[in-house]
Amino acid sequence: MTGLDTVKKRRAQPENLNGVKQPMANPSPTARTVTWHDIPEWRRDNKYILAGYRPLEADYLQVAKSLTFLHNETCNVYTHLIGAVLLPLFAVTILRTIYGPQYIDVTRTDFIMFSIFFCSAESCLIFSAVYHLIGSHSHEVEQFWHRMDLLGIVIVTVGTFIPGIYYIFNCEPFLQKIHWTIVCHPSHSNTSSAVVLCGSATAALICIPKFRTLRWRKVRVGAYVALGASAFIPLLHGVQVYGLEYMLEYSGMKWYLVELLLYGGGCGLYAVRTHHSPFPRPFHIKGEPFLT
Repeated sequence: MTGLDTVKKRRAQPENLNGVKQPMANPSPTARTVTWHDIPEWRRDNKYILAGYRPLEADYLQVAKSLTFLHNETCNVYTHLIGAVLLPLFAVTILRTIYGPQYIDVTRTDFIMFSIFFCSAESCLIFSAVYHLIGSHSHEVEQFWHRMDLLGIVIVTVGTFIPGIYYIFNCEPFLQKIHWTIVCHPSHSNTSSAVVLCGSATAALICIPKFRTLRWRKVRVGAYVALGASAFIPLLHGVQVYGLEYMLEYSGMKWYLVELLLYGGGCGLYAVRTHHSPFPRPFHIKGEPFLT
């Protein structure tokens, strides 16, 4: 055996008696990213992402330094992080604008409704950015922030419903209260309790470790789809009260339809995770947000 063959053998990934490659216990300290075969079982969430994983790192500072190089969570981290930084600036601009003299009928409630939406969206972005950034720290940390990431989706979804209901039934305070009610008297016709029910059920679902495993992925997706679809209960009620033309023109219903389409498409990609890229290796980095 030549010297070169000996070096190659030393660098080769270890195999068991059946010839199956085993995860590397201590990847090269100089390697910024490792492959699917080098990571522990609990990190193997997507079989289509084969490279670009960060080695486990117990030092938060070292984990934060992964912002400076490309890995398979880079797009996820920065798309949420940039949004989290820009959203407060955008929110302040919007709130200052509606406070202008051209909007004479703006009330304190309007500010509250806008603030609910912006705060819920900011929570979702921050939770997701942190989760995707420090998921390589440890199993315990990854599990905690995974829950927060999923909870952030519930928060922003419900946080969108609240102001939406307010503006759909802006002239009907009673209908607003019905659609906001969490628990109401049985004699009331509460058509929106499904919204709260779906939100609560989804939040409870993600707190149970069993339901965060790969086996239950489609159940999680179903819960999120049900939560998103429940927003159409007040929309359909609005159509019944005001008519379709009014709802399309003044309630923003057409944008809710677009939102549902995008929401459903994202849930579908998350559930199926089919790898369609003709360029697998670049896709591990640039296409990763669509598969996780």
